[in-house]
Amino acid sequence: MSRAAEFDWWSEERSARGRGYEVICGIDEAGRGPLAGPVVAACVILPFGAQLNGVRDSKTLSPAQRDKAFDLIHSCTATIGIGVVPVDTIDAINILRASHQAMRDAVAALPMSPDVALIDGLPVQPFPISQIAIVKGDGRSASIAAASIVAKVTRDRIMDEYHDMYPHYGFASHKGYTTPEHIAALRKHGPGAIHRRTFAPVNYGDLQFSLELEFQERHDAGQSGETVAAAHLESLGCRILATHYCVRGGELDIVAQDGDIIAFVEVKARRGGGFGGPAETVTYRKRRRITSAATAYLREHKLDESVCRFDVVEVILDREGLASVNLIRNAFLPGE
Repeated sequence: MSRAAEFDWWSEERSARGRGYEVICGIDEAGRGPLAGPVVAACVILPFGAQLNGVRDSKTLSPAQRDKAFDLIHSCTATIGIGVVPVDTIDAINILRASHQAMRDAVAALPMSPDVALIDGLPVQPFPISQIAIVKGDGRSASIAAASIVAKVTRDRIMDEYHDMYPHYGFASHKGYTTPEHIAALRKHGPGAIHRRTFAPVNYGDLQFSLELEFQERHDAGQSGETVAAAHLESLGCRILATHYCVRGGELDIVAQDGDIIAFVEVKARRGGGFGGPAETVTYRKRRRITSAATAYLREHKLDESVCRFDVVEVILDREGLASVNLIRNAFLPGE
């Protein structure tokens, strides 16, 4: 593999073999963040130690490089299983559960049962075989990197097919992600058959909402942003369970109940400028702190992680005291 010589792409697999596992698969998924289309998971068993030049974390590859790596993975006698969970299921059970279901389906699609799965991210429960969860595993394990490529290319090709069916949304170029072009198409045409109706802004007519702030609340952007975010969530039918929930190692701006889902909400407030995506507004280190606090909250209230999601509310404050609000449901997954 084209990586620094001292980096061992097979260290995770070698460690698993040292623990007595022989048939080792890597699992990753693609499509948690888009507003449209399915979530796809791939389960890949590679010949141990195979030379796969160009195979690495799919996010670091161009589309052409991913296609080339995809073909290389298939040509090296890899054993591959694919799991695809459609939009109606995502809306029915939430994206976290749907991602986990896609992973289980990918394992079930294999012609053999692996001894252990190396999974990108946090543990998946329930799971049919032994698992080793590896945060950022697509950058640490050859098997997971291969799975990330197979899942991404498979989903991209599905979205290309949807582009032929619904060309006015431009799925071929953005694959359902929240690009300006996709948002513009949503505003013009409304949501289509493969849009996720439980994702903002699909379930609203527009991204931006304006609310007046009281003068005394405008002295601090962060405080004002959380005030506006809480009011906006309540206007959408959510119940605020906690604000500024703090534990050692993390803090939650808002904990809200949305139906039977507990939403852990990070509020990002700024003065002026446009909206940024969740990846821009919440760093990896911050997500880890949010996850830590959320875990403590779930444990304290005896709740299961399958009933929760992680949202981001971006609040843009202007000089006149107006706030534009962008609610991003399912902005990230625990430990992502």
